[in-house]
Amino acid sequence: MAVATAAVMAVASIACGGGGENDSILVLAAASMTNALVDVGTEFERDSGVKVIYSFGGSNALVRQIELGAPSDAVIFAGRAPMDRLATSGNVLAGSRMNLLQNRLVVIGNTDSKQLADLGEMATLEGRIAVADPAFAPAGLYAKQALETVGLWNSLESRIIPTLDVRAAVGAVDTGSVVFGLAYATDVVAVSGVDVVLEIPETFHDPIVYPVAVVDGAGNSDQAQAFLSYLSSERGHALFMRHGFVPAAE
Repeated sequence: MAVATAAVMAVASIACGGGGENDSILVLAAASMTNALVDVGTEFERDSGVKVIYSFGGSNALVRQIELGAPSDAVIFAGRAPMDRLATSGNVLAGSRMNLLQNRLVVIGNTDSKQLADLGEMATLEGRIAVADPAFAPAGLYAKQALETVGLWNSLESRIIPTLDVRAAVGAVDTGSVVFGLAYATDVVAVSGVDVVLEIPETFHDPIVYPVAVVDGAGNSDQAQAFLSYLSSERGHALFMRHGFVPAAE
């Protein structure tokens, strides 16, 4: 609770550092979208004159922040479950929710790692494995589902290093702290020291969908809705695809 409260205070301080009442919006977003959203947000700011302030983190942790009173105008999560939870608590503006993007789950290693034939091969190789903590980030839940599908979660659990979010899992592989990691394909695009060694079949886990919504009671709901509309526009999709995302099929 102390950690969550501190996170709320940190987000509040970010919001207070914005511009005037109507010239900025605060967006809480999944950590896996950091690079792409900064890119898209820069163009939106130039076109609209509205500044976008971000707070990135694990989707479940972000939901908890909002439930504890953290300010936010819009949210973008890596999975349906966090948005479902936010909607159940009455924090999603009616009619504003939509599925924006899709992603893929992959096994990553350093640039010297050999390609894996299948997920089961991880059990025959030594070394620790970085996975976003399923309690904080959907990426970790998808990873757990994939490993459970092939019967490996229990046998590999002692080697798994849980991280706060998926980008931290990628960072652990990049620095050599672990041998393998399970992450989104998009997280590898901008990291030179990490390679994809296996693409995990989509049937091994729930669909990786990124829903977006305006937060009910947001101070700048009109600007937030304009931002989400920009993300789902043809231009927004083109920018996301540059980062490896795929537009979601509604």
